[in-house]
Amino acid sequence: MLLLVTAGAFSQTALQRVDRVLTDEFPPDKSGAVILISKGDSILYRKAFGLSDVEKKIPLREDMIFQIASMTKQFTGVAILQLLEQKKIAGTDAIQKYIEYFPDKGYVITIDHLLSQTSAIPEFFDLDESEYHLLAEEHTPKELIAYFKDKPLDSTPGTRFSYSNSNYVLLGAIIEKVSGLKYSEYMEQFVFQPNGMKNTSVWYKPVTPADKIAHGNPAVPMVGSVVYSSGGIVSNVDDLFLWTRSTVQKLDISKTPGYRYGFNIKELHGSTTIQHGGNLPGFTSSGIYLPEEEVFVCILSNAAFRGTEEIADYVASEIIGKPIEFTHRKVVHDLDAYTGVYRLKDNSTRTMKINRAANMLVLTFPDQPGNGVDIRPTGTDTFESKKVKAKLTFVRDSSGVVKQVDVQQGKVYTWLKE
Repeated sequence: MLLLVTAGAFSQTALQRVDRVLTDEFPPDKSGAVILISKGDSILYRKAFGLSDVEKKIPLREDMIFQIASMTKQFTGVAILQLLEQKKIAGTDAIQKYIEYFPDKGYVITIDHLLSQTSAIPEFFDLDESEYHLLAEEHTPKELIAYFKDKPLDSTPGTRFSYSNSNYVLLGAIIEKVSGLKYSEYMEQFVFQPNGMKNTSVWYKPVTPADKIAHGNPAVPMVGSVVYSSGGIVSNVDDLFLWTRSTVQKLDISKTPGYRYGFNIKELHGSTTIQHGGNLPGFTSSGIYLPEEEVFVCILSNAAFRGTEEIADYVASEIIGKPIEFTHRKVVHDLDAYTGVYRLKDNSTRTMKINRAANMLVLTFPDQPGNGVDIRPTGTDTFESKKVKAKLTFVRDSSGVVKQVDVQQGKVYTWLKE
């Protein structure tokens, strides 16, 4: 279903361009996405592309419910803001005031540090394929925290931004401690219900019809407690539109770029953006809100590492009349040829790993867990990551086997395949 609503001077031509790009990006015979675009209170565009279940050829619908992954953090952040406004907690409180089993690290780590991703607490959600079975095992918040509580800090708290899901797991535990409710109960009573979000919950409700749940591709057995308050919320584009209109637009967030309350504050062609994305096995999400223009773009995809942030940025740029370039993701059939471990030529101790996630390649660094980026093909043996502004050229030997990759990021770095 496609909804077109006239909203002031909005350009229908721009919306037609967006529709062509999205149609090209999400073919009808593959896993796809649901996209909603709004301006003010008007929904300009709402459409589903592709399949929910690829094997059974079941199409996606606009009202389907997706795992929104790290978009969860904004809900956790707002719940903490509620407790701050009620003076039940203070941003300067040490986290051990509420989580007494978290050991002293030699520095004061505060709630503000957790909210702003500056605590230096290492990432807990960094599994390799041999640990995927853990995704299907129920965990208590204390059991999740046990994965990282004894690890050394990555730096001095408060000195630098370092994205870590662990921060928002700790915030969920604080919500439970202070409110006396389970995280899911608190969110239902004080966040979802007050905002009229009937399709949103902490993981799936038992009463949710199976045909309303988008099928992740690849499908990975998983339970919500393993991602908890850092990534365990499920929702649809309609509820996220309600959430943006009722809550996000009312937040008093500085225009200065940074990370606050579960949002990335950025800019797009001079316009402030409040945004966040998310990745889980089989799902990718992104929401971007431009407060000055009251434009909201939400993309929920049922495929891993789908590049939704880049797509959302492009769509938003079209809506505000300042289009940025968007490069369609080319299809490469032999992605496995590029996977493996690569070692920096000039530094034998530095490695990076390239894995395949469904129809995507994901680049990670073992010494920077939780910071994987997807790389998209641009030609024969060439890829790019706009997120980190890098271009990759893979080099093959005389037999056609990939032997190295040259990464251009300011200068060219050569990585040799092991």
